[in-house]
Amino acid sequence: MRFNLTGHMIVRNEEQWVWYAIQSVINHVDELLIFDTGSDDKTNEIIKSIASPKITFVEKGRVTPQELADLRNEQIKLTRTDWFLLLDGDEIWPQVTIGELVELIKKVGPKVIGLVVNTRLPLGDLFHYQSESAGRYQLLGKRGHFNIRCYRKTPIFHWECVYPYKKYIEKYVDRNGIQVQDKTGTLTRLNGEYWHLTHLVRSSQDTHGKRKYEIGQEADVSLPEVFYLPRQTLVPDPWIKYALHERIWAQMITPLKLLKRRWQNVGKT
Repeated sequence: MRFNLTGHMIVRNEEQWVWYAIQSVINHVDELLIFDTGSDDKTNEIIKSIASPKITFVEKGRVTPQELADLRNEQIKLTRTDWFLLLDGDEIWPQVTIGELVELIKKVGPKVIGLVVNTRLPLGDLFHYQSESAGRYQLLGKRGHFNIRCYRKTPIFHWECVYPYKKYIEKYVDRNGIQVQDKTGTLTRLNGEYWHLTHLVRSSQDTHGKRKYEIGQEADVSLPEVFYLPRQTLVPDPWIKYALHERIWAQMITPLKLLKRRWQNVGKT
């Protein structure tokens, strides 16, 4: 079965979740291109343990932010499908959502370039989540937890790296430097969600600096099926949780974070 979809992964030190990320999409893509940019943990060993002819894995070594954009453009050149899915090593797709995405790319009109997907952000463990009010992304007239995760391959668009406020941001832009989300009618949105585990432990080598200490909200949701699959002993257990001192710290600072968030959201929707 052809899905008309290629997965693009660029990873570094993602041993905790990379196996789950790959397994969550591997049955819904035609090919998965994975570049490693200098992992010091077991990320590469875990990736190599997955026996799938769909995976093309290359160890690229350390790169600068600009070179990272170059790697993304290299992956576009290697892509033989009309669409590609951005998949980080800490992003997990429920089967219903990745299935919805595959069906949607068959139906959208030629003007649509990107697909927006809702995001679930666990805090501390897989059973507590950051509130929607904490979301900062603004797309399709809304603000919250979502992102563009799937793009149409087109000769007009490419990846570019920019440096606002001493940070770098990758943007999918046209020949005039206009982002895909700034052009009318180029985005559409899925109903489902993917899980982004960026605020949890991602590696024994903490090079990301994105872990958050906050007591999240509970919700009646089904966990992605991939967490229950049989796995090798090499693959870390997904059932992580705060250590006692981390939980105490999270309980102390959560009220302050919520107060700050409420103040920041005054007058915003």
